Amino acid sequence: MREYLKKNQPIFYNLINNEFSQEKIPHAFLLVGNNTEKPLNFLAMSLICDETLACMKCNDCRKVLENKYGDILKFNGKDISIKKGDIELIQNTFKKSSLEGKVKIYIIENIEYSTKEAMNTLLKMLEEPEEGIYALFTAQNINRVLPTILSRCQIIDIKPDSKEIIVKQLKNENIPDDVANILSFLTVDINEARELYDERFEFMQVQVINFIEDLYFKRNNLIINTQTNLLKKYKERNDIKLFLNMLVLAMKDVFHVKHQQKILYSKNIDLFKTIDVSVENLIKQIELVLETIYVIESNANVALLMDSLMYRL
Repeated sequence: MREYLKKNQPIFYNLINNEFSQEKIPHAFLLVGNNTEKPLNFLAMSLICDETLACMKCNDCRKVLENKYGDILKFNGKDISIKKGDIELIQNTFKKSSLEGKVKIYIIENIEYSTKEAMNTLLKMLEEPEEGIYALFTAQNINRVLPTILSRCQIIDIKPDSKEIIVKQLKNENIPDDVANILSFLTVDINEARELYDERFEFMQVQVINFIEDLYFKRNNLIINTQTNLLKKYKERNDIKLFLNMLVLAMKDVFHVKHQQKILYSKNIDLFKTIDVSVENLIKQIELVLETIYVIESNANVALLMDSLMYRL
């Protein structure tokens, strides 16, 4: 984890390394981004570990990683909105003696999903910090966090994982090369990629290739096959949005094949090579799909929207 952070989150790593080395540790941190799991764990371990930064080997570090450290309270606003009672629970719990004999830490992930009352109660804690108690927060949308809370935190932006890192990790987990490549373009970190790779993803991957075949070789079958196979099983907005995003990647592959460039759907390269479509028309088709992805966020009827897209293609 340390080497990963040094290489991929250098701003985060160098900042906390300097603060911990100089023993000038803020009482509250806010990590901003979609890729906060590793930095958050490393920061918690570093606050507890006897080394300057987390050694990753001691009993305390292992307890943190296994969620077994007695003086850490964890909440996640995405699971259940953070309420005033949760903040009061932290206050009451930390009034008692330490179970581990070291610092106490409360972690609130996705803090933006907190009620106004919870944030106001939390603000009072941050205004009067107690020695040996540290707050670790994460947020994806910093604009939804009270400015007065932001002003009392060390704010660190966390970068998304690079596509190369996601692909390498997925391949190490025996996920096929083409799947790993596609997932790296659809997600921002390895955890999101793992979550996305399921039965629905595999189904969509097949449907995308079927759609491409029908679009360029069997146009009369395009609408009926899409309605019968795709829309009969998946009708929700998020499902169709995933399909369309994967379709855009496949259509870009058709473009890349024409220019001898690397493609994501590598198993389908022979199919893409046989497609006879002008670059101008291909770009227009990609733009239509991108436009549909944008419109699908509204309350438009998904089935009608898909029918419209296929007629226009």
